[in-house]
Amino acid sequence: KIAITLKLSCSTVPKTMQWFNRIGSTQNRPRHGRPKKLSARAQRHIQRLCLGNRRMNAASIAAEVEGMGGQPVSAQTIHRTLHQIGLQGCRPRRKPLLKMTHKKARKQFAEDKQTEDMDYWNHVLLSDETKINLFGSDGVKCVWWQPGEEYKDKCVFPTVKHGGGNVMVWGCMSDAGIGELQFIEGTMNANIQSHRLPMLKCPTLQQKKTCLQPGSKNDF
Repeated sequence: KIAITLKLSCSTVPKTMQWFNRIGSTQNRPRHGRPKKLSARAQRHIQRLCLGNRRMNAASIAAEVEGMGGQPVSAQTIHRTLHQIGLQGCRPRRKPLLKMTHKKARKQFAEDKQTEDMDYWNHVLLSDETKINLFGSDGVKCVWWQPGEEYKDKCVFPTVKHGGGNVMVWGCMSDAGIGELQFIEGTMNANIQSHRLPMLKCPTLQQKKTCLQPGSKNDF
């Protein structure tokens, strides 16, 4: 009858009575460790802030929470809360800055070319260029050290004043094989792409005996 009146399960009532008979109260005993500083509502608020602005750091989120009338929290507490939610701080992936017009054009290009047969792709030249550093790397580098070892020879990356220099190379490939690697002086721009590279490609294409005309619409 008690369970029906209070809308509880039949097992909850006897367990509560047994607990009261043991300690004389229905309150939970003090538990080990400090309770969580943030409530479930505060954690959801932090999650909304992070998802609303992915580039917002932990210190800014902590200041935002405190500024909106919440209790003061540290950036480390924000870090732990976000990790528990499943959000990890990572370096963002790099990709070209594309406008909506560029995205639509690329999608349309893919849709138009997906039905082409092998004879079409046999007359296509794929090309790309890249920069190679002569000293060092532009990538992200990490190293493990213990306190006080920041400036040990094994824990530092050497740098030079002039940056080390770099070279720009261009290459191509088709169904006939891989083309010769070409070194480009200066910065790659539309003038070099449309005027100089066709002259560089001709010996390679003639050697491979492809029937592709340099600078044609099939040159990607």
